[in-house]
Amino acid sequence: MSISRLWDELPGISSELAAADRAAVDAWHAGGGDGDSESSDGEEAWLADEADGASEETDAEDEYPVLLRLAALGSSFAARADRMSARQRERLLGLLEEVLVSGAEDEQNAVATGFLEALVSAYDYRDFDLAAVWHELGEESRHYIKLWNTQTRAAVPYWMTLRAPPEPQPAGAAVALLRESCDRLANADDRLLDTSTETRSAEPDYDLQHRVENMAAEFVRDFREIDRSSRAKVFEALEKVVLGAPEDDVTAIAERFVPALVTGCRLGVFHPMLILSGLGAHTAHYFNKVNEEMEWELE
Repeated sequence: MSISRLWDELPGISSELAAADRAAVDAWHAGGGDGDSESSDGEEAWLADEADGASEETDAEDEYPVLLRLAALGSSFAARADRMSARQRERLLGLLEEVLVSGAEDEQNAVATGFLEALVSAYDYRDFDLAAVWHELGEESRHYIKLWNTQTRAAVPYWMTLRAPPEPQPAGAAVALLRESCDRLANADDRLLDTSTETRSAEPDYDLQHRVENMAAEFVRDFREIDRSSRAKVFEALEKVVLGAPEDDVTAIAERFVPALVTGCRLGVFHPMLILSGLGAHTAHYFNKVNEEMEWELE
């Protein structure tokens, strides 16, 4: 697989990316060397460093170095990924995976150190949600990014360890799954819904944030009266939300339910091992994070 196929097919994948690529090529030939104008300051500095290292790769015809072109494409993709369809992203990332696996050595290196490291850089600067496209990347691309994180001593986020994409959940899954998991939580939610609608309507996020918080309080308060089977179902519901629900639902669990569990442990309502032994690995990640933050606040 040659990188030339990627450039040939890019206009059919995304006209926006193709236009950005053409602009980056033209800017380089004109002596601008800025790459994608949407890159952050951090990304521009990174691209400048790459340019210094790649200047020797320019051939006799003064072509735009493939390393820089792929780095610019990576920055363009990071800036536009949320506006692309899953099919568009998968086509682009699939072609790059083919080059990474079977392309010429210099092109393989360019995909890795150009495109993929541009994605990591954008993620590090909080300009791009790499987790959202993680399972659209090919296996070799994911392997390289995890290896890069390890070599640079950066933390490997928990979502990078998933072998398959999480089962998608609909909006409102945090409330629905918690209600289904335990009758006590459903009853507590029903009691909350019987409160004044005026109070509820005064806060836009009330029906998600407060309902989850209310069920969390019920779970902590009545923990010893809840049977083990129901506890396990609650923990399973939390894990399903964290792995596959929309951001608002995940936030409700991470910022309302999990802190209630941590507080319950700190108040001696239950031992931390009773919780950590039941939580799924990814909900436990949030538990440990909240626990550490609370420790810092106490210092």
